[in-house]
Amino acid sequence: MKSFPLSLFVASFALCSTSGFSQTSSQEILVTANRVPQPANVIMAATTVIDRETIRRSLAQNLVELLSGLPGMQLAPSGGLGAQTSLFLRGTDSDHTLILIDGVQVSTSTGAAGRLEFIPLDQIQRIEIVRGPRSSIYGSEAIGGVMNIITTATVEQDFAGNMSLIAGTENSSNANFGISGRTGNTSLALDASSRQTDGISATNNGNPDDDGYENDSMALSMTHGFSDTIGFTASYSAFDTKSDYDDGEVDGESQQFALGLDFLLTENWRSSLNVERFAEDNDDVGAFGTTNSNSENSGFSWRNTLALNLANTLAFGVDLQEQKLEYSSFGAVQTDTSRDNNGIYGVLLHEGAVADLTVSLRNDDNERFGNHATGSIALGRDFTEDLRAWLSYGTAFKAPNLIDLYVDFPSFFYFANPDLEPETSKNLELGLQGAAAGVQWQLNVFRNEIEDLITTDATFTTLANVQEARINGIEASIATEVAEWQLSLALTALEHENRNTGNPLLRRPDETLALNIARDFGNFDVGLNLLAQSEHADLNPVTFGSSTVGGYALANLVAGYRISNAMNLRLRIGNLFDRDYQIVDGFNTYGRTAQLSFDYSF
Repeated sequence: MKSFPLSLFVASFALCSTSGFSQTSSQEILVTANRVPQPANVIMAATTVIDRETIRRSLAQNLVELLSGLPGMQLAPSGGLGAQTSLFLRGTDSDHTLILIDGVQVSTSTGAAGRLEFIPLDQIQRIEIVRGPRSSIYGSEAIGGVMNIITTATVEQDFAGNMSLIAGTENSSNANFGISGRTGNTSLALDASSRQTDGISATNNGNPDDDGYENDSMALSMTHGFSDTIGFTASYSAFDTKSDYDDGEVDGESQQFALGLDFLLTENWRSSLNVERFAEDNDDVGAFGTTNSNSENSGFSWRNTLALNLANTLAFGVDLQEQKLEYSSFGAVQTDTSRDNNGIYGVLLHEGAVADLTVSLRNDDNERFGNHATGSIALGRDFTEDLRAWLSYGTAFKAPNLIDLYVDFPSFFYFANPDLEPETSKNLELGLQGAAAGVQWQLNVFRNEIEDLITTDATFTTLANVQEARINGIEASIATEVAEWQLSLALTALEHENRNTGNPLLRRPDETLALNIARDFGNFDVGLNLLAQSEHADLNPVTFGSSTVGGYALANLVAGYRISNAMNLRLRIGNLFDRDYQIVDGFNTYGRTAQLSFDYSF
């Protein structure tokens, strides 16, 4: 493994970062890990939670900026706001992370993960991230992990509202308005926002004009209690975007909704029925004409949690899903448009006097590739009140996407392969977490071996399951308080290799370091942050030969002033020292930026 450059490490401590990091509190309740509510300190998996207050205080411009620097997170935007962004969670491929909004899968059928660059921060109430394989819980795509973006607001008052206005460099602006209320057993929440910016030029070699970005979005949620044992939830979110690039623009529309009916069947058995749908329509107008992709994920699930006794809980359920894709582009011919997948899963959670055990099994019956079984097992123990260790092993898979299965390009002598098999992985992990002398810390060590990776075959005319990859990794994080300063640090170190070529995987830096320092001074607060990454391998956008993108260290400054209990001002200066750097070879990044926000609550 390449060593982390000493000069970069020193610069990291001297400067600050792009994104804050906070440890998962032991009292935090997470649902995403095993699809049942669990305290963070009993989950035998690496987790991170980002709450609404952390999002607000960060003044991050988008979700990509917010996530950068979190443990295991490596993001590669191809330009400014709205530019296509790849997420390599723990070094896995960009479509190996399951992205959910309110539990609804938003990964598209064209091969990319959920469009993180388009998901507006204003509507997000909470983000739960679970790193490591989760196919035995959720099915396809959870090789690197799962990220659940929650827009449903927790309504605790009869009536409340908020508004915010943001203005910044690149002629950027954002307006957000939210309102919520509760009457009897019913609560409602509505949030709407509009963002726009002139942006920056995406590439070094293309049109030098700035590439703008616009995003109008809304989120609506409702809960109702019919009785003490029956409850109803509903959520809807949508966004409409326009994103320019040097040779064209992408117009996108997305809608997501979820309905849930929750029953307490007995004192120990809770059951729910859920209906969900995600639809995304993108028009990419470029130099070679217009490409349209209309992707839909529709699903129905029956989920259950059964407390067998004080020490054992069983979670089980059924997931029915249909995926559709309608794709049109110059020279493209589509042979099929949809497929079904039916999954059944079970999770046993055991809390023992000597050790804790979590076992999960799932089988997916897919219309295209048949049955595929996955499983995981985790064994953990509390050695003291402040020291816990666990060991886990899990398998995962990624089903081929619909464009690779069904879309031919005969004009270019390139054809889909309907016989593709799922990509598969095996992950072994050791986790340690504890607290000592006022310091909370976590350490995760893992090895992920991925087989049957899909890539172009030797004839360069179709796709095949021909590649393998190995990823070894360490994630270390600490959080503490020194002289009333809140300090947190996260380091991710990876050793990764394409086993077929012996080369490192593209766009995955070996080391990523994030440092966050913050303090409140009465009505005034300040935060200093750092993001530092080592160099990584890439492809030259002109010659398509191998290239190397250099390492970098960036600093941000965030300061806030509370005018009153209802009004706040916040200022964020990004890339404080105006560093010139790249993440994707040939694509530009922001220089120094500034955003000023005004928040009012009522």
